[in-house]
Amino acid sequence: MSSMRNLAVASLALLTSHAAAKSCRNITIPVTVSARTGIFNIDVPSTSLEATTFAQNLTRQGGNFTDQALSGYETTSGTYQISTQFCQPDQSNVTNPTLQILTHGIGFDKTYWDLSYNNFNYSYLNYAVDQYKYCTLSYDRLGIGNSSHGEPLNEIQSFLEVAALAEITNMFRAGTFPTVSHAFDKIVHVGHSFGSTQTYALVDLYPNISDGIVLTGFSTNSTFVPFFGAGADFVLANKNQPFRLGNGTFPAPLQIDAMAESLLVDYSLTDLVAGLTMTPPATPLDYADGYLTNSNINANQYLFFLPGHFDQGILLAGENTKQPVTVGELLTLGSIPTTNNFAGPVLVITGSNDLPYCGGDCFATGNPDVPSVPSTVAKSFPKVDPKDFTVYIQPQSGHGINAHYNATGAYGVIEGFLGSKGLASS
Repeated sequence: MSSMRNLAVASLALLTSHAAAKSCRNITIPVTVSARTGIFNIDVPSTSLEATTFAQNLTRQGGNFTDQALSGYETTSGTYQISTQFCQPDQSNVTNPTLQILTHGIGFDKTYWDLSYNNFNYSYLNYAVDQYKYCTLSYDRLGIGNSSHGEPLNEIQSFLEVAALAEITNMFRAGTFPTVSHAFDKIVHVGHSFGSTQTYALVDLYPNISDGIVLTGFSTNSTFVPFFGAGADFVLANKNQPFRLGNGTFPAPLQIDAMAESLLVDYSLTDLVAGLTMTPPATPLDYADGYLTNSNINANQYLFFLPGHFDQGILLAGENTKQPVTVGELLTLGSIPTTNNFAGPVLVITGSNDLPYCGGDCFATGNPDVPSVPSTVAKSFPKVDPKDFTVYIQPQSGHGINAHYNATGAYGVIEGFLGSKGLASS
C-alpha cells in the first residue's frame, strides 16, 4: 500500500486546515453521470406563495403528490462539477487508511461535517481525521452549494445525485480521484438525513460499493416526514437570502454592531440581510426558482434543534449558512426500496428527538416490543448479520445531531462502531 504521504500528488499545494493535525484541500472535480429521473408535470414554483402551495400538496395526508405529478421517466445524463474537500491526517503511521465519504442532508452543504462554530469544536472531521486517522471526502451534493446547479424539477433529483456518489466512490477505489493517487481498499459511507437516504439507495443499487455504512438522522418510517415539509415553511431561496442564495449585490458591506444584530435576531430579520456583515459576502450562489429553503431561524430550530441542548449562536450560524432543496429532491425523497441488498455493517444513529424520522420522540413507538422508531430499519437489511447491525439513539439531540452540545458523543459512537467491524485505518 502507498503510505499516507503518497495520498497527494506532490506538486499540489495542500491547503492546511484550521486543525494542525490534519491537512485538507478543496478540489472541484468533473463527474459524468447518468440516471433515470422522473418527469413531473407541474409548474416550478416562481413565488413563495407557489412554494407554499407545493408544500401543501406534498404534505397532504391520504395522497401521494409524487405519483400524482409523475407523468413518466427519462434518462438524464451529463458532466457536472462537484465541489469536494479531501482531508487526511497531517502526520500518521497508518499504511492502510480507511476513507469515509460523507454526504450531507437537506439544509446544509459539506460544511455540516466541519462546522466552524466555536473554533470548530463541533467538527466531525476533526474527530474522525485527527483522533482516529481516517481520510475523509465531504462534498456538496450535485445541485447544491459550489457544485453544479441544475433544473430544479426534472434534473436535480435523488437518483442523479446517487449516481454522482457512486462515481466518486469508484474513483477512490481505482485510485483515479484527482490529486489522490491512493486506491482505497476500505471505504465507508456516512450520511445525514437526505444524505443517509442517498447512502441507503447507493448500497442497494451497488451492494459491493461500500464496506460499511452509517446512517445518521434516519429511519425508514416516513410517517413524520410531512412535519418537516410543513415546519420548514418553504420559500424561494433566492428571495429569502437574495445576497447569498440569489444574485443580489451591494457596493459595500454594512457595519452591523452587536446591538443591531441582536434586534435582527429578535425580530427574525436575519434572512433579509444575510451576509451583510463587516466582511464582504461570498459570491452569490444564484439559485434558480424551484430551489426552496426554510423561511427563517424559527423554522430552522423546529426542523433541526432540540430546545435546551444547543447554543443559540450555532442556530444563528446555521441560518446564515443554510442551503436549499430542489422541488425535484422533495418529490423523490422517498424513492427508496423497502428491502436493501446490502450485506455489510450498518449503524443507524438518530437524535432522540428527531423531527422528520421520529416525530420528535424516537422512543414513542406505541409498541413495547419496538424499542425505538429507528430500530425497525433492521427489517430493511435482511442480508446483514444481526451482529453487524446497530441502532443508537443519541440522547438530547434533534435532527441536526452535529449542531448539539453533545455532538462529539455521537462521533465517538460512529468511530467505535467502525473500529469494531475492522473498518478503522490501520
